[in-house]
Formats: sequence, structure tokens, C-alpha cells
Amino acid sequence: MQIYSLLAILFALLVAVFAVQNAVAVNIKFLAWQFPGISLVLVILGSAAFGALVVFLLGVVRQVRVNREIRQLKHENRRLAGDLARREQGTPGATGTEATERKQGI
Repeated sequence: MQIYSLLAILFALLVAVFAVQNAVAVNIKFLAWQFPGISLVLVILGSAAFGALVVFLLGVVRQVRVNREIRQLKHENRRLAGDLARREQGTPGATGTEATERKQGI
């Protein structure tokens, strides 16, 4: 995690240096919009910030999915542990297949 943070800071520093060294005014056209005389610094930093936001949001979505899967696996683990405990104790409550297997000696 520390190497990731170090690389992120280094990348941000490089983007900032690049932006400051390219501080000319440019005309921006995007679809139907036009923005004349915008500083290239703002364009570069804005693009980098937008990219960082997209990466952050994708990371949040991935983390939510991973957390959901972990929660489901923990639930399944508890259920299977309970099934195993019941099997080891030989208590009723086994499914029909388990009862049949016990009768057949499987």
C-alpha cells in the first residue's frame, strides 16, 4: 500500500509540473460547448482530477462487490459449519439425501 501511495504522489507531482510548464491559453471544444481562452493548466489538472475520480469510483464499485461476496461466503461458511456439526453429532435435521446416505452406509 505504501508503494501505491508513493507512486500516486509521484504521478501527481509530475502532472502538476507538466501543467505549470504548459500554461498557455487554449480554446476548448467539446460536443456543442466551446470554452475560449482557458488556461491549459486548468485543462490538464481538470482532466487528471476527473481521471482520478473515475478510478476512485471504479474502486468503490469493486470494493462493494468484494464485500458482498465476502458476506455471502461467510454466510455459506456458517451454514456449512452448522451442517458439519450436525453430521458429526449424528443429530436429526439432515437432509433427505444425507439420511439416505447414512442408511446405506455411505
